[in-house]
Amino acid sequence: MAALTIVYVVLAFLQDQGAGPAVATAVLVLAGLFVVELARLYDAPSRLLYIRRHWLDLITCIPVVGSLRALRLVRLLAFLRLGAAVRAFGVGVAASERVRGGSMLWILGPVLLLVWITASYGFYELESGINPHIQTFNDALYFSFITASTVGYGDVTPVTPAGKVLSGILIFVGIGLLGFASAHITSRLLRQTDDIGDLRSMIEQQNRLIAELSAQVQALSSNLGNAASRQVEPERLQPASTAPD
Repeated sequence: MAALTIVYVVLAFLQDQGAGPAVATAVLVLAGLFVVELARLYDAPSRLLYIRRHWLDLITCIPVVGSLRALRLVRLLAFLRLGAAVRAFGVGVAASERVRGGSMLWILGPVLLLVWITASYGFYELESGINPHIQTFNDALYFSFITASTVGYGDVTPVTPAGKVLSGILIFVGIGLLGFASAHITSRLLRQTDDIGDLRSMIEQQNRLIAELSAQVQALSSNLGNAASRQVEPERLQPASTAPD
């Protein structure tokens, strides 16, 4: 269902770009699949609880065609549905001992990418055709990136009230996510530096142990040599025995 959500969002975006009737038909088919998936409501032990947990599925299955195109921003909620699936998948993979990468790669990375694309989609829907600086989706990607990173070059600014609200939300979310990512990367780098220091300390300790063992071996060899020489000297001083008559 997460993969179908990605396909649905991409096709819906192409539909907004004026794609042919085949794309609109595919969007309707996927919306129908989402409606069929909601048929589990009738088999749920508690239908009210099912609706509370799957309200995103109910909203995102609305086909934004015809007069419903005014609700095209509702598709942004599909990204929330996708984000929940990405988070569940990332948590499972990050907790696995067979796959490396940890939470930074499998949770934070996909979430950052998803927030970037979601904000870009929102900016494009809100500002395209109104803001002269946002004419293509690439312009929306650029604007959402500099907004989330709080760079603020000033060359692109939102002009619609909804775009300004979305900019404030993106700054709030972006500061938290990028700050967390920066802190995580810094901690990994510092941990690597500490690991190198610990390795050097371990090598120095092993070198000291080797030196002590070498000194003990030399002392033991010297003691054994002295003991051997003391045993030979009495044998040399002992008088030779006389042969019997």
